[in-house]
Amino acid sequence: MNTHTLAIAFMILLTIFVVDVFTHNYLSETIHTVLYSVSIPMYSAKNYLEDRFSHTIVVQNVYLFNQESNGLEVLSVDLEGLYVRNLNKKGVVINAEDGRLIGFVKKTGKVGYVVKWWESEFPVTIESTSIRSVSAVGYYSNLKIDIPDPNVQVSGKVYLSEYFEYGRLLKANNLSIGKYENDVFYPEIPQISNCVVLLEEYQDHLGTATDKGE
Repeated sequence: MNTHTLAIAFMILLTIFVVDVFTHNYLSETIHTVLYSVSIPMYSAKNYLEDRFSHTIVVQNVYLFNQESNGLEVLSVDLEGLYVRNLNKKGVVINAEDGRLIGFVKKTGKVGYVVKWWESEFPVTIESTSIRSVSAVGYYSNLKIDIPDPNVQVSGKVYLSEYFEYGRLLKANNLSIGKYENDVFYPEIPQISNCVVLLEEYQDHLGTATDKGE
């Protein structure tokens, strides 16, 4: 009886796996969306109960790039990203302790979601360590870097592209994401702290400036 039950369970799991593969992860993404939606009211209820029995307010102030910023609490971390409390705007997320790049905001809200940079795709700048003032443009994806121009030979530190939001700021502070040597990328995965900082996307800043002008 137990063997028969295990066989049925195995067939069900195998069917789910096959369906998920042939639907390009549609099934798993749907389950993730449903669980994410269900978790929000549960999280709100948890916060409500905490507020009812506790009146302690904690504000985390972080000093980075010669200015003070409010830190955001990391609630949990999964394989592809992290859940952050009160992540109300999109942008680039960095570590509160050392300023290193963590990822990019995918979902905003009381419980926002940040995709880790090593699980993302984005343009990069490779700064040569052997030849001064020489750099190359590449594209990061799946722990690899593709350089469009096959004639370019460069080795050095890898940064978020200077043409990407806050790319120049991170590069100016020597906050690289790894090294590129002999056509191989060696990523430097940061240790995610309990607090992160949001660098809001440029469009929000422009919109705010326009509102103030009015």
